[in-house]
Amino acid sequence: MSGLNWMNQKEMDYLFNSEYAESHSGLSEAMNIPRFTISDLNVTHRDATYWDKKGVLPSLKTKGTTRRKYTLKQAVWIKLVQQLRGFDISLNQIKKYKDCILLEGPSIDEVLENDQISKVVEELAKKAGNLEEYRELLKDPDFLKSIKEESIDVFETVILYVIIFKRDISYIVYREEGCFPYCFDKHELFKAEIEGFDELMKAPHLALSISEVIGELICDWSEEKWFSSTSLLTTEEEKIFNHLRNKEVDELIVHKRNGKPERLVSISNKENISLENFAQYIMKNGYQSIKVTTRKGNVVSFKNEVSIKLNK
Repeated sequence: MSGLNWMNQKEMDYLFNSEYAESHSGLSEAMNIPRFTISDLNVTHRDATYWDKKGVLPSLKTKGTTRRKYTLKQAVWIKLVQQLRGFDISLNQIKKYKDCILLEGPSIDEVLENDQISKVVEELAKKAGNLEEYRELLKDPDFLKSIKEESIDVFETVILYVIIFKRDISYIVYREEGCFPYCFDKHELFKAEIEGFDELMKAPHLALSISEVIGELICDWSEEKWFSSTSLLTTEEEKIFNHLRNKEVDELIVHKRNGKPERLVSISNKENISLENFAQYIMKNGYQSIKVTTRKGNVVSFKNEVSIKLNK
């Protein structure tokens, strides 16, 4: 099964047209420019040095520096190494999985042989007003030679897919070296496309969750000054996440419109609070809907709801 066949046309169109650039403006840069240290990934320098000697770590793009810095794509792989070590998998075996997962994908001309992908690319060329030029390029021997030499990075595509579409994708690793990306809600598609898929899934295997890695990175990095620039979350999602971390908030209700978060309601419940503290809380946090229970002139409890528009 091709590394991209599990994506539908709408998803491919969105990724290939880089429509996500507006909501995830820093994602492409984070994916390809080294900026994350081994400490950012909660890996000790001792482990990193040993893993590097064993060929488990990805190659550094930065030369002539004593500090290891990795791209987001490389950072995700390093977190997968931690998952594998948690399963007590040897570094020699992890090296084999690395060679499989980080292996360059099919060449662009092989990808374009897929009718679904070819239609997407033609549609993009048509939208850009370059359809005829694109068709002429496909007749140019030099162009055809160049796309044979350029490959698709399947691992990067999987990471982008998880971040942008918020879908749970894992790498299924089995036997000694075999692996493939797997999306649970597309199980029937995988079953139809991969020969012997049922037998593979019944055989002993590990599921390395890319979604779990991204979630872990969000939690670890969310308080860093540079976190917003990674675009692991959209601006709206980051606001929601920050409210979830607020210890004053007991409940959040997220309202969506056209599939996107539009507004959230932050709810706080307080009991046995003095009138003075109640007034200070209201002045500090504001309110739009509030229910107060009193007894003999004292505030017994209150429920404060604040509606916050996300797409300001």
